[in-house]
Amino acid sequence: MKIAYKVVSIVTILFALNIGLNAQTWADPASIDALITNVPITVDGNLSESAWYGNYDYLMFGPLEWTPGAHQFTVTGGALVKGTYSDRSFYYVKFLRNGLDLYMSIYGKDGSVCRFGDSWEGDGLFMKIKLPTGEDKEVKLYYNLAGVNPEVNFESQLPAGTVEAAAVKGSATIVNDTTALDNGYTMELVFHLAQLGFAANTQYVEVLMNIFDPDGYTGSEPAWGAVGAYYKSWWGSEWGPTMRKINLSATVLPVELTSLSAKSTTSGVDLSWTTATEINNRGFEIQRSSDNTNFNTIGFVKGNGTTTEKQSYSYFDEITAVGTYYYRLKQLDFDGGFEYTDAVAVEVYGPASFSLAQNYPNPFNPSTTLQFSLPENSNVVVKVYDMLGKEVTTAVNGDFVAGTHKINFNATNMASGNYIYQLNIVTASGKSMMTAKTMTLMK
Repeated sequence: MKIAYKVVSIVTILFALNIGLNAQTWADPASIDALITNVPITVDGNLSESAWYGNYDYLMFGPLEWTPGAHQFTVTGGALVKGTYSDRSFYYVKFLRNGLDLYMSIYGKDGSVCRFGDSWEGDGLFMKIKLPTGEDKEVKLYYNLAGVNPEVNFESQLPAGTVEAAAVKGSATIVNDTTALDNGYTMELVFHLAQLGFAANTQYVEVLMNIFDPDGYTGSEPAWGAVGAYYKSWWGSEWGPTMRKINLSATVLPVELTSLSAKSTTSGVDLSWTTATEINNRGFEIQRSSDNTNFNTIGFVKGNGTTTEKQSYSYFDEITAVGTYYYRLKQLDFDGGFEYTDAVAVEVYGPASFSLAQNYPNPFNPSTTLQFSLPENSNVVVKVYDMLGKEVTTAVNGDFVAGTHKINFNATNMASGNYIYQLNIVTASGKSMMTAKTMTLMK
């Protein structure tokens, strides 16, 4: 069972790639599974649903110059249509289903999103789907329009309402612009198979798919002129009639996270997450980082094994030092498998003022916790006095960052009685502050 989730970086988990130096042979699977998702998918092109980030088989389009990783399958073939192709873009296509709704996602890491000159083609998808009647119908979702930064163009030979599609440009993508590097696009489609005449017991759907990738065009010059390059790859055949199968699998996605959130509080960070389904789930390691690169495990929450019921989880991290922190989950299977979620970021803000809390527990024997809050970085000294004002020991002496801090104080070598503990602070900016409280040691 693997886990799936997206918060900070959508391309990092879903479209991880292992680039190789030697050309490989086309994998060309005859079929690929569309697993069942119980998480609702909104077809808006954002790929924001956790289901898209599961660890399951998917297709890789683009020039055959990498070594596929686990669950990655190159397609049937490709061709350099024109020019010298230097972009080396790659595209991943995934399939899921919910009943007879067949979902499809595309992530294109394309450095030049554009129309193929003055032709009808452009960056994106061209496909055919075979209907139960035996007819092949075209569906296109591509950037084939002229002009400055046009939106995606959706064309379909299917009846209205039987297929929906949307696309979102990358944050740096300007279509038909050659002055700067683009960062691709994402796409989503859903085919309502029941409305297309497919029966409830349908085992597979036949399709052929092309990913078009022209580069270096502004959308108005001649397609076959002096500028630009064009590479395309396909699964099945370029135009037909050979097709491949999308299996309507009976397998449910192993673990589907429907949410993961981190909320800063006055005493730490509150983490919560939910799953829609779980298979073989031993539990979750909670990991924290201050740089979104180096993560440390700070806790573990037991999973619920195998269940199709919604499950809710939480974990509280008692961290109060000011700063930005990143949290992720490492989901663990009973068989030793594991999967990471994307990280979520949370800002921990400092206290509004200096304060010294009452020690806890109080009375105590022999240890208690001293807690103080700093709105800015400070040098902190906490001294302990008896009731006559005689210094007994120094409990704290050091520099602390802004935030709330807890210190364990051990009074094993002290006699029973009442004591005063005094907080002395000198901030980095030169401010000073002193406050004190009493505590009772009862042996």
